[in-house]
Amino acid sequence: MPRAMNILVLQGGGALGAYQAGVFEALQQAGIEPDWVVGTSVGAINAALIAGNRREESLAQLRAFWTRIAQPGYSSGVALAHHEARAAKLMALTSGVPGFFRPRPPWLIPYTHNLWDVPPSFYDTAPLRETLEQLIDFERLGTRDLHDGMRLSVGTVNVAKGAMRYFDSQHDTLRSEHILASGALPPGFPPVWIDGEAYWDGGLCSNTPMDYVVESERPGSDMAVNCYVVDLWSPEGPVPETIAEAMLREKDIQYSTRAGHNLHFLKQLNSQRQAIRTLGRHLDEQTRQRPEIQQLLEQAERSPVNIVRLLAPVRESETAQKDIDFSYATIMERWRMGQRDMTRALQVCPCRRDPVSDDIGAEVCSYRSREDGELEEMTDAADV
Repeated sequence: MPRAMNILVLQGGGALGAYQAGVFEALQQAGIEPDWVVGTSVGAINAALIAGNRREESLAQLRAFWTRIAQPGYSSGVALAHHEARAAKLMALTSGVPGFFRPRPPWLIPYTHNLWDVPPSFYDTAPLRETLEQLIDFERLGTRDLHDGMRLSVGTVNVAKGAMRYFDSQHDTLRSEHILASGALPPGFPPVWIDGEAYWDGGLCSNTPMDYVVESERPGSDMAVNCYVVDLWSPEGPVPETIAEAMLREKDIQYSTRAGHNLHFLKQLNSQRQAIRTLGRHLDEQTRQRPEIQQLLEQAERSPVNIVRLLAPVRESETAQKDIDFSYATIMERWRMGQRDMTRALQVCPCRRDPVSDDIGAEVCSYRSREDGELEEMTDAADV
């Protein structure tokens, strides 16, 4: 029985992306190596660190990135973690993040007029470019098929056209600017120019790159597919009672992008394919040979697709600035949560036990952590 192709899909979310690093560690510990990694914003950074290094080095390079941008680069203990988080957010806004971004001098920021030809942003991301080029071997990203390395796709938005654009190592030569473009969230970060066109963070249009996987004619193989989707923003939450709560809820809604709809659509699509296959078995040979019927039957011959979706837990006392909390304690806690949650998900998800059954079609397992750390299954994927 052939093995399934593994796809890892990573949402954008700034400092929340440390959770994805923990998820990858759990996958690696379970012997699951992605064949294709798709990411947006910080998801693209994590994806590039995974795909742009040898398999035995990718986890170490992920850890090197997240410890490099942590501020301060240590933790003074649980008792001071809250104060360190508040300080980290303030430092990110006023001083930037080491190895990631730094503030522009106020007199150079082009608020209403651009006299100095400075990119329209509050921060300069040159430090991130240097970090990426130190931690990623971009020569490895020239893969063309599953037998020539790990495929990488990163989501961006064409600024002038307002259209989503995925740069894909299957047909693009990816460089540091493609990763920078995927995380260029305005007005904080400047647009990135690629081949004469400006690009911004893909999260402006679609923060969950699952749509790119769903819309692909074939993900690159006729293998069965196991797809691991990691969401960082909570699509559900209480109705806010304060301005601070409203700002947090607005951000969660904006960037969660109702990822469950793509999964629900995929499940319906595979159910239709199964129905077409069943119908085809009852057609006489003359009818089956008609060109339009042949085309329809070919569309139905797809391998099963199995989804394991993991929603990052909501931490106590989170604010709308949670995505700029680069404190060491918070980063490491998110990393541990990701590793813990994916480990548990792999233990309970039926996709993991039978990943290539032709009877599955499309199995969607969605989980999120409860306050006690146990996983809760989300049954209505269409609503989340």
